[in-house]
Amino acid sequence: MTAEAMLKADRILVLRYRFIGDTILTVPFLRNLRAAFPQATIDVLIGPQSGRVLQGCPYINELIEFDTTRFHKYDRGENQKKHFLSYVFQLREKAYDTAFVLKRSLSSALLSYLIGAKNRIGYSMPGRDLLLTKTVPWDADKHEVISTLDVLRGADIPVIDDYLEAWISSDELAQVDQIVPQLKTGSRFYLVHAAAAHPDKLYPLDSWSKIISSLHDTAQLIPVFTGARSDYDLYENLSRQAGVKAINLAGKLTLRQSMALYKNLLFAICVDSGPAHMSAAVGTPTLAIFGPTDPGRWSPYGPQHKAIYDAELACRPCHYKKTCVDRPCLTQLSPDRVLEQAMILYRRSLETVVRC
Repeated sequence: MTAEAMLKADRILVLRYRFIGDTILTVPFLRNLRAAFPQATIDVLIGPQSGRVLQGCPYINELIEFDTTRFHKYDRGENQKKHFLSYVFQLREKAYDTAFVLKRSLSSALLSYLIGAKNRIGYSMPGRDLLLTKTVPWDADKHEVISTLDVLRGADIPVIDDYLEAWISSDELAQVDQIVPQLKTGSRFYLVHAAAAHPDKLYPLDSWSKIISSLHDTAQLIPVFTGARSDYDLYENLSRQAGVKAINLAGKLTLRQSMALYKNLLFAICVDSGPAHMSAAVGTPTLAIFGPTDPGRWSPYGPQHKAIYDAELACRPCHYKKTCVDRPCLTQLSPDRVLEQAMILYRRSLETVVRC
């Protein structure tokens, strides 16, 4: 496809459904796409839960929910799931002339083909190149933000910037103030997100306990826990084990309220998870703990954020293809190392509060 053909795009669909992190890391792509096509209709196909991180995004005309599965506990729809073909018919009616396929699955490329989009741009992956009109090489060593921007570059669309951002309304901030009035009592609250959809991402509770206890003893810091309702008991156990009275909000906030909460916290410590990216997107300094996954691709994006991992282990990142039994990438990752980096984020956050 030539640049001239791209400049004629009037109705654009971006396919990026499922997973919180994947979705919010698409924001730089969307901003640059809108800059290139200021008058076009730009819709985004999103997961039923994860897509809510894009609410309020000024670069999008419509968010279209794509709900065909129940396999991910953090991205399940509230209504009855729909058949793939129902979305084919629904999207064909919208007459998109261009589709950007930011997923690497065969089904996503097939969907772009079946809805009748003349221009179909996405990653070159085995078995699906014939379904696309323009393919872009995928480099597994690049950060996901840079990878999505490469799709624009491959279509001769200029990339101006790559920063992350999110949009929180005053109503959402007010809702959090009502739910968590303790936040008004001072700047001593930080996020702990210890839960993960995949068990291999979990950092040991003993290590978490040491970190939380030390932060409380050193700086009187109070952890705030978030997650799904099914994570509530995990956090209650962690609070007891650490000997620190935490604020356990697992299952009590919507995704949008969670983002508003994160915006008001000093810093965040998370396992590799959607909340790590949500926290980074709202500007809260974020430390993400990595084990089997690749921080080169999935670290919180931006210079004020940090990924911590054991760089000396030759077996990581294994991408869940374990050759071990006890996950040394996480079980042997010293809580002292995490604590050291957390204190750096804490001191930086205090400097920001003072400047403000």
